[in-house]
Amino acid sequence: MGEPGCEHPCDRLRGMLAVVPHLSPSSIGTYRECPQKFKLSRIDKIPQPPTWAMYVGSFVHEVLEHLYQVDALERSQEKLKLVAADRWAKGAWEARVNALAERPGEIRDFKSQAFTCMTNLWQLENPQETEIDAMEHEVLAEVEGVLMKGYIDRMVFSDGGVVISDYKTGKVPNPNFTPESDKFFQLLAYAAMIESADQEPTSKVQLLYLGVPTLHELAVTPVNLAVAKGTIVETREGIDSALQKGDFPCNVTKLCDWCHYKSTGDCPAFRG
Repeated sequence: MGEPGCEHPCDRLRGMLAVVPHLSPSSIGTYRECPQKFKLSRIDKIPQPPTWAMYVGSFVHEVLEHLYQVDALERSQEKLKLVAADRWAKGAWEARVNALAERPGEIRDFKSQAFTCMTNLWQLENPQETEIDAMEHEVLAEVEGVLMKGYIDRMVFSDGGVVISDYKTGKVPNPNFTPESDKFFQLLAYAAMIESADQEPTSKVQLLYLGVPTLHELAVTPVNLAVAKGTIVETREGIDSALQKGDFPCNVTKLCDWCHYKSTGDCPAFRG
């Protein structure tokens, strides 16, 4: 029995886990990109302001989610315009875009970029023939003992297994620099979560790049699913070790030039 006032190691571990009770596919990506960035955002809770690109993605996701809620035969580009106008007004998007600290264009430029992404969907699929079973689906599951939480853009259930899809409004990653395992990690992590939570196998994952209409698909296999699970476990172990040591190293790369914490001086690697 420990002496009064002494902290038991198990109590300390429970306290550390409470700091980061669960992970998400995106937070795992942040940690693997830079442990210090993970600490500043997830542990220190230093907010990162929204960006133009982030808002374009959010608005496009919102509009397409509502488009697929109308009857299939009504899903035309004319209907898309009506849905977009409705969501623009209800979401006070003009005020939100105008409040951005950095704007590479005017409101008309934002609308044009977002609407181009939306209409590019028709080059990837026919919305009138596409039935989606779940959108913005919240999943909370344990994967190999790691508590995970996230939201899946789209899910379609079929006899062959679940098809998980994600909209992307940014650039298509260069295959010469982006390994397939990294590109599809988030969706494979969701597949592992669905398998654990609902006992449903995933047959295929899809990335729908709307900026330059491109569809990337990957069949889910025991091998790539095991790799994703291994990444989840490895990252959880890395975070727990970093919490215990109080050491979240900075991974200084060219990506730092786009990191909010460099510009604010919060990152120790760039403090004067």
